[in-house]
Amino acid sequence: MSRFVARRKVESLPRIPLRGTIDLTYRCGNDCRHCWLRLAPDAAERAAELSSGEIRRIVDEARKMGCREWAISGGEPMLRPDFAEVFSEIVGKSFRYTLNTNGTLITPAIARLLRRTGTKLVALYGATAAVHDAVTRRPGSFAALERGVAYLREAGAAFTVQVVPMRTNIADYEAMVRLAGSWSPSWRVGATWLYLSASGDPRRNRDIRTERLDPARVAELDQTFARGAGDPDGDAAIACAAARAGTDGLYASCLAGRRDFHIDPYGGLSFCSFVKDPALRLDLRSMSFAEAWEERLPRLAEAVRPSAAYADGCGTCDLRADCKWCPVYAYLEHRDHSAKIEGLCAIARETRRARTEWLGAHRRRFGIAGLAVDVESDLPITDGTFDPKFEPFRVPADGPADIVLRHHFSLPDLDAFDLGREVFRRAPWAIFRKDSSWIYVMISPDPSDATVHRVMVFDDGHTRGRIYSPSDGFFRSGGLDSLALLPSDQLVLARALPAFGGLYVHAAGVEMGGHGLVFAGPSEAGKSTMVKLIGDRGRVLCDDRVIVRKSAGGVRVHGTWNHGEIPRVSPASAPVRAVFFLRQAKTNRLDRVEDPRSVLADLLPRLVRPLVSSDWWERALALAAEIVRDVPFYDLSFDRSGDIVGVLEGFLGQADGP
Repeated sequence: MSRFVARRKVESLPRIPLRGTIDLTYRCGNDCRHCWLRLAPDAAERAAELSSGEIRRIVDEARKMGCREWAISGGEPMLRPDFAEVFSEIVGKSFRYTLNTNGTLITPAIARLLRRTGTKLVALYGATAAVHDAVTRRPGSFAALERGVAYLREAGAAFTVQVVPMRTNIADYEAMVRLAGSWSPSWRVGATWLYLSASGDPRRNRDIRTERLDPARVAELDQTFARGAGDPDGDAAIACAAARAGTDGLYASCLAGRRDFHIDPYGGLSFCSFVKDPALRLDLRSMSFAEAWEERLPRLAEAVRPSAAYADGCGTCDLRADCKWCPVYAYLEHRDHSAKIEGLCAIARETRRARTEWLGAHRRRFGIAGLAVDVESDLPITDGTFDPKFEPFRVPADGPADIVLRHHFSLPDLDAFDLGREVFRRAPWAIFRKDSSWIYVMISPDPSDATVHRVMVFDDGHTRGRIYSPSDGFFRSGGLDSLALLPSDQLVLARALPAFGGLYVHAAGVEMGGHGLVFAGPSEAGKSTMVKLIGDRGRVLCDDRVIVRKSAGGVRVHGTWNHGEIPRVSPASAPVRAVFFLRQAKTNRLDRVEDPRSVLADLLPRLVRPLVSSDWWERALALAAEIVRDVPFYDLSFDRSGDIVGVLEGFLGQADGP
């Protein structure tokens, strides 16, 4: 698969407000035990909520600056009598939207409205009325939710069930999951750790603390579901959690990378929905969206300085990578942005323990061309999962991996996501570019067949990928010929290698006397034949695909597991003595190819090319030019007599001479 995709290099992305979140109200008919925002339906704050006209103005101003995606939430947004009007206004000016609801106020008319493509998250708090209503503290809420779900299904409005675990319903958890699956093919787990109330109300905080799960259960749920729930749009939540607080301001690094914003029901804008410190909110009733975004919001980066306690605690903690701690949570917990949250410390310890234990059964590491490739799976990986050819490439998992592939065994709901711009379509792949992600959708060769066979999501460099299969049957069958569950792993490796100084080459590789020999040619050129002729006088690296990688130590040829006719493979490598272009003939001889242009004319067609973007070509061409400069290339004419091996030995003897 090869197609050129032009891409202009941009050194730094402009600060465009791409995604907005708006809470239409904090009022709700339910009174959930865990809720950190809820106000009563008749709360006095209703009078201060943004009007539909004000919302329209804000949406229009944000759109002029680039906003094309909105998340709509609450409270319960449908409690507003103008919900349908506001929803239509926002969604009509968006490429993509997300809606959070408890489902109790969905009517047939609203269900028809929600047929518009987007993500609808419907909260579930129990598998029975007894449990669900115990959480909501509103008798009849479960029946109202069931009715709303029925309306959605009747209208054909796709939705995702969000299972929200807490102490009151955790015994009902498995039943909740089964019920969610019976309602919709798409479901997910909501927040596993509960934040304290935005208002700081002591009674509500006591209720929330009572509902918090023990650290081990939080870690278990996070490990099982949060590592890969089917969102092909990337890992925004993970990226946010990984943000480090700056030394000048706790929120500096967070603000520097954000292209999103949050608006509360009263017109207060900030950079995150969890920001509840009034000093970190900007009043859109007294300023334009442009002023708030371009001038006022960036100043908040240094509005909160880290304390000495932070510098000695969370800021330098070795558990930070496994911890949910964030300054916004610290403010909710202690009204101190720098404060430690002891409960999260315990969860972080359990998360690291659970993660280490999980990886022991769900990860295998392989070494190829000096790179560490991790394969992770939602299902355990056994010694029989992959073909025995991979066994020589197994290495201990020590330190971070260069490339990580993670397998999931259900397809994401693609109708609910914006896949971005389509850049390639030819069966079996349709490929999309979304921000810094590449999204591969495996399609049928029949244009009338809309079946999706696999979905893969990679980062820009193809070093981190999630692979979604429709079921686990193929994986469980074992003896898999590809780590990525594809016909070949070269789609992934060839795309990633140039950034590491490597090229995936359609060639055989042999090590003879400490020298690496590369025999390049198309199919039927004689690569396997050369390997057979050399026989035991050399060590086979691979007879069909090798990696040529340049580093400070020179150019080396590395074996791969993508063999052809001869199943002998090796993870070994050797310094490249020469590259030979195979020419089947009636004579046996070597002829040096001196002209770099002639060399490249033969070499470039031998490169294994995935979907080719301009940056890939730039790196690959530059690397190929360096290799041509550093390594001699020859035309190798040979017959099947085996005499060519003597020619090669004589050539190597000259190299080893004085």
